[in-house]
Amino acid sequence: MSDSTPGWAVPGASSAPATHWPAASPAGPSTPRRDPAMRAPYVPPSALREPVIPQRHAIDEALARPTFREPHRSTPGGVFAGAGVTLLWMFVTFFLGGDLRSTLWVMLIAGLFAASGAFVLVRYGDRGAACGVAAVAGTAIAVVGAVVEWHALDGSWLLW
Repeated sequence: MSDSTPGWAVPGASSAPATHWPAASPAGPSTPRRDPAMRAPYVPPSALREPVIPQRHAIDEALARPTFREPHRSTPGGVFAGAGVTLLWMFVTFFLGGDLRSTLWVMLIAGLFAASGAFVLVRYGDRGAACGVAAVAGTAIAVVGAVVEWHALDGSWLLW
């Protein structure tokens, strides 16, 4: 912009006092006039109704996380009962064999029967008891497998 542009003062120059003030109205300050071409924005009739505020319990139900309640829960008592009964079952079957080979076969068959009993308990009975039965039966079958493997590494296969 140049210094000759009207409305701009030269830097460093003092400004002249304003001499052309608008005339004061005798009634005081006037209200601003509205342009007749401008209209109010459109507000739909549905926005003019009072808002519907739902009840507090409806809000809590809508915001609550879903909960799943199992019909037959697994309890520690069921797990320990299943484990205890299976431990007794494996202890009794341990003494049915006459030698090591027959004892291992009896233990293996008893462990498989206990595992099938655990499957039946899962489907029709207490899942906690099924967990205890499966844990003890699996441990017994693993012990039988470890004994067989120990003897197999020594050179004698015990199962046949």
